[in-house]
Amino acid sequence: MKIMLADTAIDLDQMTATRAGRVTRLTRQSLGILRALIAVNGQIVSKDDLIAQVWDGRIVTDATLSTAIKEARRAVGDTGAAQAVIETVHGVGFRLAAPVTPIPSTDRPKADRPLIAVLPFRSLSTSDADRCIADGLSEEVISSLTRFRNLKVLSHLTAIHHQTTGAAHADLVTTYDVDFIVEGSLRRAPERMRVTVQVSDAHTGDIALSEQFDRPCTPDAIFEVQNEIGLLTAGRVASQHGDLGSRLRARTRAGQTTTWDVYAAVGQFYEFYKTYDPALHFELRDRLPALLKNDPSSSDGWAAYALLLLEEQRYHLNERFDVNATLLGLDAAKHAVASDPQSGFAYMALALCQFHSGDLPGFRDAARTALDLNPGHADILAEIGHCHAFLGEFDKAIPLLDKAIALSPIHPGWYHYAHAWRFALGDFWQAALLEIEKVPMPGFAWYYAHLAWFHAELGNAAAAEDAKQSLLKVFPSFEQDIPREMVFHYFTGPLVQKAFEGWRKAGLHVAMDAPKDDIITD
Repeated sequence: MKIMLADTAIDLDQMTATRAGRVTRLTRQSLGILRALIAVNGQIVSKDDLIAQVWDGRIVTDATLSTAIKEARRAVGDTGAAQAVIETVHGVGFRLAAPVTPIPSTDRPKADRPLIAVLPFRSLSTSDADRCIADGLSEEVISSLTRFRNLKVLSHLTAIHHQTTGAAHADLVTTYDVDFIVEGSLRRAPERMRVTVQVSDAHTGDIALSEQFDRPCTPDAIFEVQNEIGLLTAGRVASQHGDLGSRLRARTRAGQTTTWDVYAAVGQFYEFYKTYDPALHFELRDRLPALLKNDPSSSDGWAAYALLLLEEQRYHLNERFDVNATLLGLDAAKHAVASDPQSGFAYMALALCQFHSGDLPGFRDAARTALDLNPGHADILAEIGHCHAFLGEFDKAIPLLDKAIALSPIHPGWYHYAHAWRFALGDFWQAALLEIEKVPMPGFAWYYAHLAWFHAELGNAAAAEDAKQSLLKVFPSFEQDIPREMVFHYFTGPLVQKAFEGWRKAGLHVAMDAPKDDIITD
């Protein structure tokens, strides 16, 4: 992938930076820093996130990080004083101050979805039983990955052929145009087994992610263990929130075909899903209808559009008072399902739109279908889990959310909200606050609403006031709109009552005065 950053041409695949005719070879650290900053294109990347992405979470001194930042700045003609390209956001992290412009590729157009090759897992012993277990693991990963409709997976036979012929990984790129390679190994003791899984960028050889699983290994449990590891691995490979998700989105931005335009928009939707950035919401909501006219069979495109409309309605993002966003979202979700009846993401969009339009039987049917079609999609698990939490069904909600977090260790902050609600119901306010602060979501109204509530209950008056002011800045009509909205959409009576009490303690003027006939029941 090639991009222009200010007056520097960067080839991320060849690890070079060209400026004023001079070519500089990038180190792995400077390349990793540039990749991380380019992937979010102007958003802030914290020091911790840089260390996690560039050094795989290893302990790194401030001096090491500072040296790598200096190398990256030097490669793009920047300095610590000028910061025209890489800007330090003091106390927070770093961001790009210059726009990223893709350089059109002269190569043939890429396929419309990233292609992943899962190579047969290796057994680290000579046991035939271990070899069979390893083969089963790779088959489970392939089976799970094929449930993610935005990925393509090279056939198992093709992957076996590649490995048995001893061909280099580069041949997967030249022959099949593979984007990512999944490899794994198995080490087994009588009662335990350790499986290591690694995903690498086929174009650069960089390790996108690495996971290790330690599990019991008994004859009775082996098939269950194989399935569990397959689902966990697939969920982490296909997660849109981790490092691999960033790499997939970065690749889509270089595509030139119409299909790539829709796919890139869906990739940007996942960026929005992490941040709930109003500007990105506005751009995507207004751009997707035109793109879908050119590609009306894009199920993921329709599902993303449905969810953008849903967020307009349920979170008042760029709200248009002359538009029925709920009805439009429901229609878009139905288009998504019609375009691909096997897409769990499409059924998730339909389930959420039905839930927030008051059709609880329809929600339950669509939610079951979504989970059946794709039990390894972290966002599906988290969204449906939160709907159950809204209904007070924490016995269903918490297992889904715990699995979602396990599948996607890097995830948006809203994955933790239902856990915080459960703590709040028990008056465990410090635990609720710690839960909501695990993954901050600055700029998101409900993040501030939770902070104001929990700080007020803890007697942190100054912090509650700060959160209240931040809330009213992004959601000025909160006090007027929230009474009717909470009663209509959020069904857990005791939780709603506690929230209103906490907000009043924080100085917000709210009262539960919505008409009772607005409350939805099964």
